[in-house]
Amino acid sequence: MKDFKRKTICVVIVTRPELIKQMPVYHECIKRIGKKNVFLINSGQHKEFLNLYIKEKKIKFDISLKNMQSTISLKKNIQKSISVFYKLIKELRPKIVLVQGDTTTAAGCAYAASLSGSLVAHNEAGLRTFDNKNPYPEELNRKLISSVCDIHFAPTKLNEKNLINEGVGKNKIFVVGNPGIDSFLHAIKQKPTKEVKNITNFAKQKNKKIIFLTAHRRESIGSSFENLFKKLENFLKKNDDCLLVACTHPNNFASKYIKKYLTKLDNSLISKPFDYFTICKIISVSDFVITDSGGIQEECATIGVPTVVCRKVTERKEAEIIGIAKISSSNNEDIIELLKWAKNKKIKKWLKRPYGNGNSGKKIAKILLNNF
Repeated sequence: MKDFKRKTICVVIVTRPELIKQMPVYHECIKRIGKKNVFLINSGQHKEFLNLYIKEKKIKFDISLKNMQSTISLKKNIQKSISVFYKLIKELRPKIVLVQGDTTTAAGCAYAASLSGSLVAHNEAGLRTFDNKNPYPEELNRKLISSVCDIHFAPTKLNEKNLINEGVGKNKIFVVGNPGIDSFLHAIKQKPTKEVKNITNFAKQKNKKIIFLTAHRRESIGSSFENLFKKLENFLKKNDDCLLVACTHPNNFASKYIKKYLTKLDNSLISKPFDYFTICKIISVSDFVITDSGGIQEECATIGVPTVVCRKVTERKEAEIIGIAKISSSNNEDIIELLKWAKNKKIKKWLKRPYGNGNSGKKIAKILLNNF
């Protein structure tokens, strides 16, 4: 490895959602202290999923790790993450390591950075379901990150409260919103992609409401996914004024259920994974969204798109509190009623932004560089 001079901040990227939520902070840090003092690290996971976004944004990583691909063994993943990042951070000796979210790799990196003597900052801190099995292993990962963290960037006051209840000092917590909303608000202002134009034109010609679906969570494999897609098939057969738009996820956890229940329907459009900008634009033109994604819950709540959350519990309770999202029961038994609610939900003018106003990246960079 090259002999790098010590950097002020290392920004770590693992998945596409992390890239989306870390880049506003990264760019603001560069503006304030220069590129030579900020180090951008790609763990090497989700490589294909990241490529379109990286190409569009002309992102260049300082280091892209080549031996960090995920396995089905969570134990091996956390062990490798700690080992690889401990060696790397010891060599780089950054003052601050900024991790994001709740992946196993982010948890391993945070733990390694703490052992190495760097300050650990957590972007998207304090999210909790209070159920270690939902989402799994993300709930465990974010608790681990919080336990070794020095600087907690909480999106909301509720997240701050969770951390305080766990014994984190209030002086270590900063309520800043989520920089993922910075990226989202920028994305929906861009021109629609070819895929979005095709979807909106078709829906307009056929006079159909657009429903966007994403499903990828590990803990939903089995009866939860089976119930969801079986009942969604029945709903779409009875509601031919709806057009379901769905894309597969690289982990393929939901693929067999999509193939079994949705691909033969006349009013469903199933695609390979969309790029980030296409997803943002589809959300912005959707009548409602069905998802088990955390980030999409936040994005929908920001612009007032009714959301059916197909999870037993959610760490994004703010969207439910303000009435723009409803959470499904165990195994999605009540999904039909929730789909009816979302279809009939009338939104006039939406002004609520529970997860930030698009300036979170600036807030985080300012706090990091002024205080630490």
